[in-house]
Amino acid sequence: MSETPYGFDAARLRAARTSAGTSVARIAGAAGVSERAVSLYLAGARVPRPEVLPRLARAVGLDAAGLCTVEHETLAHLRVFTGRSRAAMALALGMAEETYRQMETTGLRGRLARARYDDREDRWTAWQDWAPPLFGVTAERLDAAERRTREQHLADRERRPRTPAAAPAPRRPRPRRPDRGPGPGGTTPSGAVTGRTGPAARYRLRRLGG
Repeated sequence: MSETPYGFDAARLRAARTSAGTSVARIAGAAGVSERAVSLYLAGARVPRPEVLPRLARAVGLDAAGLCTVEHETLAHLRVFTGRSRAAMALALGMAEETYRQMETTGLRGRLARARYDDREDRWTAWQDWAPPLFGVTAERLDAAERRTREQHLADRERRPRTPAAAPAPRRPRPRRPDRGPGPGGTTPSGAVTGRTGPAARYRLRRLGG
């Protein structure tokens, strides 16, 4: 199954099969899947993987988009219509899979999805020139899919419940530093000399003793 729902319509597959007058066995052979898989597609109990969808569509005389009901095309739809997984699409575009996943989810192009250098032409080519053929569409259709992807991403973010900010934890009063007791040879707050005595303490004792 695709990583993303893409609008596969089992009713369209059934109608196309009837129109083409073909059997489940022939569809299975052309699509490279089992007859049981085709039966599940026809029943709407399973969704074809992206790499299967174009072959399935050709088996009944349609293109991949003809087997789907889509109100607004997004980048995910265009990618699935090419028969590619996310990993395969990322490879075709020359970017990391995570980079492509972010672009397909948000509609925002990263640094790698911009102009690229064409060695054969010895010049830089814009995204609108080199990317559409990889998606199998025109530049205008790709631009519309990117725009719809961005709109859908923003709408999804607005629908998510917002988690209220946690109240700051109350500050604990800093404990008062206890008075230190006299160390060896020290004095008490009253001035009395306690503990072991060094030369300075003995001199003080002599002065106190008069």
